Amino acid sequence: MKTLTTLIAAAALTASGITIASADTMLQPRSVTVKFADLNTSNVQGAQALYQRIASAAESVCNDMKPGRQLALMERYANCVHQAISAAIVEVDRPALTAYAAAHGIRPNDAAPKMARNL
Repeated sequence: MKTLTTLIAAAALTASGITIASADTMLQPRSVTVKFADLNTSNVQGAQALYQRIASAAESVCNDMKPGRQLALMERYANCVHQAISAAIVEVDRPALTAYAAAHGIRPNDAAPKMARNL
């Protein structure tokens, strides 16, 4: 029997900040708004602070997928967090943030949803 599980992580830019959301076929969608009006995102310090806020929000929205002691679920959780961060970087679209994220292994084209197949 073949099953297909799609993990989706998305980000949306709003007037008050960026909203990071996660959805899974079995879980209710969750979202966290990250405010960054107080940051100067054109410098490294501001980019670093925003990246940390985004990463924290991504971990929060993907928390339901956290594997705990189940090693088989680690990839699913890591993909969710990675996709949420990537999507947020794309939505914010600030060169310093994109560069900071790239230095930490996150590239804007990583925002495309990944498919996990269980055969």
